[in-house]
Amino acid sequence: MAMQTAKFISAGTRVKVTKPISVPQASTWDNDGGRCSTPVKKRLQQLFFKGDKRISGEVVYIGSEDVRTRLRAKGLLKVMIRDAAGSMITITAPAESLTTA
Repeated sequence: MAMQTAKFISAGTRVKVTKPISVPQASTWDNDGGRCSTPVKKRLQQLFFKGDKRISGEVVYIGSEDVRTRLRAKGLLKVMIRDAAGSMITITAPAESLTTA
């Protein structure tokens, strides 16, 4: 079961990708109301999973217990990623591919 193999990383923890990978199928970004364009979101997501040093990631607190439980059962975390220019998005990322920064 995925819930037993997924590791727990608390909210607010800075994370990075353990090894460079392509963007996982389960990784999606949250709706930001048009704050960032789709090409910028794709670029940030790809650079984060490639392990780019200029992109920082931080685990986001999820207020809804149902959503938290559902994500944990799938082995996913919500991660806010940003670059030096200030562009920022929240994505879902597999917990097994992340480590603390």
